[in-house]
Amino acid sequence: MFSPFGSKETKVLLLDPLPLEATNAFDRASYQVDECFGELSEAELVKRIAGYNIVCLSGERDSEYLTEEVLRSAHRLLAVGIFGPQSNQVDLKAAQLMGIPVFTAPYQFQHSVAELTLSNIILLSRQIGDRSREIHTGEWNKTSNNCVEVRGKTLGIVGYGHAGSQLGIMAEALSLRVIFYDEASIMPIGRAEPVDSLDQLLAQSDYVAINISSSPENVNFFNKERIAKMKKGSYLVNPSSDAVDHQALADAIKSGHIAGAAIDVFPQSAVNGKTVTTPLQGVRNVILTPAIARDTIETRRRIVAEVTEHIVRFISEGTTTGAVNFPSVAAWPLKPGMRRILCMHRNVRGVLREIDYILSAYNVGKQVLDTKDVLGYLVADVATDQVTTEIVSQLAMLANTIRTRIV
Repeated sequence: MFSPFGSKETKVLLLDPLPLEATNAFDRASYQVDECFGELSEAELVKRIAGYNIVCLSGERDSEYLTEEVLRSAHRLLAVGIFGPQSNQVDLKAAQLMGIPVFTAPYQFQHSVAELTLSNIILLSRQIGDRSREIHTGEWNKTSNNCVEVRGKTLGIVGYGHAGSQLGIMAEALSLRVIFYDEASIMPIGRAEPVDSLDQLLAQSDYVAINISSSPENVNFFNKERIAKMKKGSYLVNPSSDAVDHQALADAIKSGHIAGAAIDVFPQSAVNGKTVTTPLQGVRNVILTPAIARDTIETRRRIVAEVTEHIVRFISEGTTTGAVNFPSVAAWPLKPGMRRILCMHRNVRGVLREIDYILSAYNVGKQVLDTKDVLGYLVADVATDQVTTEIVSQLAMLANTIRTRIV
């Protein structure tokens, strides 16, 4: 437990198929990689991951997979990698309390989401979805009634975060005027203009793009009342969350108040296995896609590169950048003649004094301690002519220590 951890001793278990680049990255780090695909029961997972130091998931599941029971059985587990933007497959609180960082890549999908959103805006403006379906069924309906160009129109972005701001940059290249509303005060990029209220944005926008988080309070955020406040003849595009009341939107399109919509996110109740039911099916000028806004070859490659780098750096040097349940500590290069000690502990009063008392007896070159919620994380470099295993043993005996490791 208290000996330095070598790369060739590191064992990785892939619970889902991942791009080949992930396996290649772990191979370059000299890690041992095994695969175990398919859904396992909790009892099966407990047995399967017991001997592994790293466990990786694709990020495609909608429910928790690595439960507290599973994590508690994985005594050798050092890190979890989720190759997607969401981390709901892991009990993050339990992992934190066990000193296990969970690494994700939450922002690598933003460009793909922005691209699909902008593509849908153009397609809706020209009613391409309807014309394409008609041709597929043999109908020749050569009409362009109510088709418009996007140039000079106003795009309103609800939620000006990573994907929203990327969308604004792209939209300006097509000569769209960009306005946005966000509850947080965010500096605009390019010529984008913030507005004071959501109602103001809805009244001005020819296109409304939703980029808000998937949270319970945002479900059906765009209800009948908010959709009614949208500019007559405008379009609604939602690639990011279950924020739209589908029935209210369908009614608004059928009445002619809304000219069209593109939806990429559906309520869980609407999807049953490989079938989906929504009031928007069959409605004119509505583009429906099965939650693919974030998923492209380039997105997967960027996510693989980021998550594997975070994991390898954590194992080799203790860096926790990219961990959703750990304080973000960017470790520095380890100098010759030094050995690095990592200590995860409970974030309680007095623990820093206890740690400093132990380290004060040794030649510490550099140390950093940071906290996140109930977890504290210490990185300390100690001269190798001193007994680092003795230091780690002393830290491990503290009542509030969760786990320790020598790099």
